[in-house]
Amino acid sequence: MNKIPILLDYDGVLGDTIRHLFLEYGRLKRLNPTLTKREYVQDLDWHSWLRKCGPRKDGFDVVKAHPACEAEICTACWSINEAREKILYIREKGIENNIIIVPGGVRKSSVVNLEGKIFVEDDEENIVDCVIHHGYPLYLGSKKTPFAPKIKSIEEAFEYAKQEDFAVRYALGSLNKA
Repeated sequence: MNKIPILLDYDGVLGDTIRHLFLEYGRLKRLNPTLTKREYVQDLDWHSWLRKCGPRKDGFDVVKAHPACEAEICTACWSINEAREKILYIREKGIENNIIIVPGGVRKSSVVNLEGKIFVEDDEENIVDCVIHHGYPLYLGSKKTPFAPKIKSIEEAFEYAKQEDFAVRYALGSLNKA
């Protein structure tokens, strides 16, 4: 059982949506220069899009391998349709964990108390926000960030969450870095 609660970002951590999403947006923006990102994500067919993109690596399998009470999914959504389709898709994949919907443009820390929680994230702004709010961000992404240890898989977060000395090792910067 986890000693520390885990929050998992959806886009870019569990779901492989970010990379595909903005490649498509860039293509459409060339065709329609007035198209904004907000309009794009609000008008997207999220039902089809989530299925087209699918999960990222082994994320869904790792989450299902642990009791649902050990982690919550936290995702920003820019429309009711996006929120509904993400919930339906995650449930369709057999994941029973709590899903926290954060309105687009609102900091996750405004909706979720990050203090003392491991937050697996791929966005540097959200990582910094987690640090400011006394959480333990773990970076799962392709770039480097000076603000959080980088992990190679979601399973690493579950392993860290079981460690009695995690908070001390995190504060000392002595976690194994990927």
